[in-house]
Formats: sequence, C-alpha cells, structure tokens
Amino acid sequence: MTEGEREDGPKGADGMADRLLDRVLKGDLRHRLLALVVFGLLLYGAVIAIDGLVLRPFLGDVLSEPTDLNVYRARAENILAGKIPYVDFQSESPPLIMYLFVIPQLAGGSTQAYQLFFAAFAILTSLTLFLFLRKWDERKAMATALLYLAYPLGLMEFGFGVQDEAVTTLLFVLPLLLLIAQRPGLSGATSCAGVLTKMFNVIVLPWMFLRSRDRARLHIVLAFAGIALLLVLPFIVLYPEHLPSFRYYLLGNPEYPTGGSSISPWHYLGKLGYGLPGWAGVALTLTGVGAATLYSYWKDMTLWQGATLVTVVFFLTYPKVLLVYFMMPAVLLLVWGVEDRRVVLRLTAMLVPLFLSVALTGNGMTPIADEPWVWLLGMALSLAGWALMVQAWWAVRERTPFFERMP
Repeated sequence: MTEGEREDGPKGADGMADRLLDRVLKGDLRHRLLALVVFGLLLYGAVIAIDGLVLRPFLGDVLSEPTDLNVYRARAENILAGKIPYVDFQSESPPLIMYLFVIPQLAGGSTQAYQLFFAAFAILTSLTLFLFLRKWDERKAMATALLYLAYPLGLMEFGFGVQDEAVTTLLFVLPLLLLIAQRPGLSGATSCAGVLTKMFNVIVLPWMFLRSRDRARLHIVLAFAGIALLLVLPFIVLYPEHLPSFRYYLLGNPEYPTGGSSISPWHYLGKLGYGLPGWAGVALTLTGVGAATLYSYWKDMTLWQGATLVTVVFFLTYPKVLLVYFMMPAVLLLVWGVEDRRVVLRLTAMLVPLFLSVALTGNGMTPIADEPWVWLLGMALSLAGWALMVQAWWAVRERTPFFERMP
C-alpha cells in the first residue's frame, strides 16, 4: 500500500500486515514458499480443529454434515468400485472433479480428510498466485497470496463447509496466470481441465481468446481441443447414449429453472412466482457475458481487467449462484486489494448479507418459512451483497493491476 492509502484507515492493521510481509519475505524463494504453506496450514488447521473439536461436538444436531459431503463420498466410492460416471451412476458434475474425490476417499473419507484436501488446494492456489506474480513485484505478489489464504469466504466454505470450489478456484485463475506468463498452450490445456472439473472457465474463455494474439489463439485452441479429444472422445465413442446433459448448470430442467439451490435475486423472483424459464435464464447469462466480453475488447482492457468485468457480469446475470462461487470474482479482485484496502473491505463486507441470505432461505431451497416476506428479504440481502461486489469492482475498474503495468 502507498503511504496515502495507509493514512485512510487504522495504522495498526497496516503495521501488522507489513510485519507479516517482512517476516514471510525473509530468506530465499524456498523459505517464502514454506512460509505460505505454514501460514495456510495454521489458518485452515485452526478452522478444522474448531470445527471438529468445538462446533460439531456441541452443535452437531444443528450443523450436521456439510450438505455436499455425502455426494462427494458416494461418487468417489462408485469410482473406486469400478463404476463409470454417467453410465453406471447418475451425476450432473463434470467428470474430473469426481475422480479427484477419490484421493480424500482413499484417505478414509472423513470430514477431516476432505477438509484437508480442499485446504491443500487453497494453499496451492496461494502458492500459484505468488509464483506467477512475483516477477513484477515480490511484495505485492506475497500480499496477494496471503490475502487469498486469509479471505474469510475461503476459510468458511473450504474449511467449515467442505466445498470443492477450492479446486474450481485454482483451475479458474491458473489459465489466466499462464496467459499473462505467455504460456498460451498450457493456458488452453488448463482451461479445458477447468471446464471438465466445474465448467466455470467457460465464462472467460472467449475473452482470453479475443485478448490473445493470433499465434497464442491458435495455441489455446489446439491445446484445449487436444485435451478435450483425449479425455472426452473415447467416452463419446464408447457410450454415446450416456452423454450427460449438465442441466444443473444450463438451467434446462423445467422443475428447477435456476438449477435447484441459489441465492441469486433471479432465483428469489422465481420463488415469488415471477421467475424466468430455463431458456430465458440461459439467454440472459449468455447475453450478459457476451456483451461484457465485447465491451472489454472494445475498451482494450487488459486480460485481468476484462476477465474481472466478465466474471462480475456473469454473477449478476446467472440465476444459479451459490455463496461459495463468489471465490471466483474475489480471487480476481483481491489483486487490487494489495494497493487499495477498500476492495478487501467491500469483498469482506459483502459476505455478511450474502451469508444472511443463505441462512434465511436455506440456499433458496429450505427457508425458515415459505412465505413471500422470506424471499423478499432474501432478495434484499443478496442485492446488498451484489452491490458491495460491484462497488469493489467499480473502485478499480480503470486501474491496471500491478502485474500488467508497463515496466
């Protein structure tokens, strides 16, 4: 942070952050990477310990198991039993994430095994941010990595909530970092891996293609297509009648036009009887993402600026949004947070109304009371969270991130 920015808020917090940065930046690269790992283990270890030793023993009936954990276990057990996804058992998830669940399941499949597994991916994302961004500014790169580890939503969702978006977030941001590092082939390959894991890379792929030069575009397309053919074509040839529909993501099920659970205002409108049909939800999202992509290209935004705008617009238009998904715009916006604390404060503040919306409506599925006032209040809370996210983006919309500035 600059001196002027430090004067805008409590100096104690800045002093503590500076001392932490000074400590973790001591020594060589190996020491710095180890410091990030230790910091991540301390944070997530504390969350896992509190969850296992305090919350669940005393509030077990209230908390129960994380809602998706049994689904992860069942899919992993099916694969370990030799069953083939979509052929021998139904799933609306892309294939790679299900195979990744095999790792914690082999470690016993306990809540703690999955928590540690997702914590490892959070730490890996932090290390990735630091390693890719350090060539521009080592101190700001380390600050970005630490901010990601300490961001409350990650600790809450990957630790307490045991959510697989720890994997999704890494594969969402890695292709962008690889493209900034001028590795378009690897960027295309990891984008394909991201799509086959949780689909969200589709949001920024068109922008990545437009923002790249001709040769880089070719590398992205060839790598993406090559990985897709290698992993998907054999399944298409062997089991053409079992191809998944992914309606959960595409909003195509008439019974669940927003894909089931959601804290989107569009979803709450549906609960009030004014919802969009599935095709309209898809059209709204595609129009929003397409317009944001073309606008970014027209305004000649940098890769990171355009990806951030496209992602923010996606969240405003996609009717099937969950709280944990906000890790994706957060990881993009946090790079500005190392120079402007207002970004971090707004990204943290937005979690309060969004979390209250989840608590009130049960992720838009099991509200405390199925009454119009619940959905209206849930909508108001979600809109407040959306507004804080947009404010965070608006504050930095014309600023170039530190790693995309001319030397």
